[in-house]
Amino acid sequence: MDGRRPLPEDLVVDILLRLPVESLLRFKCVCKHWYALIKSPSFIEKHFQHKNNCARLLVCNLKVAREVDAVVRSVVFSLLPEEIVPGVTPEQKTLLQLPRVADFTCVAGPVDGLFLVQKKFYGDDVCLGLWNPATREFRPLPPAPFEIEYFFSDHDHQFGLGFDLLTLDYKVVWIRVFWDEPGQGVYPRVYACVYSSCNNSWKRLTPEFPSSSTLSAPLDATYLNGVYYWLCRGLDEIYTIRSFDMGSEQFGEMQIPDIPSEHWGALTLRGNSLALLTGDPGKPMTSIYDVWVLKQEGNWSKVLTVQAHIDAHWPRNIWDNDKMVFEITETSQLVLYDPTTRQVTDLGFQLDLNIAGCWVFNYKESLAPIKRGNETQGEDNAVEQIEHFFYTIPMDEDLKDLEYKIL
Repeated sequence: MDGRRPLPEDLVVDILLRLPVESLLRFKCVCKHWYALIKSPSFIEKHFQHKNNCARLLVCNLKVAREVDAVVRSVVFSLLPEEIVPGVTPEQKTLLQLPRVADFTCVAGPVDGLFLVQKKFYGDDVCLGLWNPATREFRPLPPAPFEIEYFFSDHDHQFGLGFDLLTLDYKVVWIRVFWDEPGQGVYPRVYACVYSSCNNSWKRLTPEFPSSSTLSAPLDATYLNGVYYWLCRGLDEIYTIRSFDMGSEQFGEMQIPDIPSEHWGALTLRGNSLALLTGDPGKPMTSIYDVWVLKQEGNWSKVLTVQAHIDAHWPRNIWDNDKMVFEITETSQLVLYDPTTRQVTDLGFQLDLNIAGCWVFNYKESLAPIKRGNETQGEDNAVEQIEHFFYTIPMDEDLKDLEYKIL
């Protein structure tokens, strides 16, 4: 209209790819073309992988406050800056705060910037929801169709969140282990279900691994190239890795390096590789950790050995390939440790390790949508929406149709 030439399309795309999600959500209103571009799967993938979209530490801190007649819990999700200056406590950005929440139990992820949150209500029943902190979308999942005998008791469970590369579908796999009631022929039984975000429904699976094995939750979501991984420990104290292919929906098994049976182990991701962190934590000044990376199936390489010269601690995650996040047992602090300089940086979190919990994630923001097709996004107050999920007992219809937007 003013006689000036429009910018070339490829230059416009390059500029948009460099912007944060918050800006892109606003720019969808500029015109129909930008709206379609920003929502396109190819743009979403390129934006997530762009060099400007750097990984940051995201901390979920479950806090506890003691009142006169009750113990009150609250959950705070905090994001740290891209660059953490050694020796300087970084500024925290609060993404979500849930005061006085009773039913929050854990959070898993992230996969493509998405998290899986869990709450319990009356007895052992569990509700799950998918959350994208960057786009502020939230979606409760419908109940999983586990067919459990009334006398079974819930012993253990693990989750896996991933992406089906063939159907472009986010999926959740849920594994549950039950024990018979004493006197009924006690032995563990394993059940599994998989959820499809495209269909918004679950289906039952048949796990093909020993019920006597114990799956361990990873430090980060160990999803890689269509497959999710868990570290598994049998009654013989030998570690293996169990996997789930999001496309074929089949379970698999993989061997790991020989590590002493008395050592602790946990899976995580290091860059674009599956990594195994092993060690004997909890010994002040003398704990030694090894980081192994999977080069190809069955071929592991030790890439890092860390001896943390700090007080009694517990490892929480790996950061920036070679730094480690620890919780300090005595002071309940969360710190970042650089093994090269031996610099310890207080991250500014006070933990309640006896009652509550803390999760530390490597997080990149994403435009990945949770809703599909013609589903609509709710416009109610965001705080009320997330509180509705955590503070109420949902009915089946609510779980099927409800979708929220988080502030």
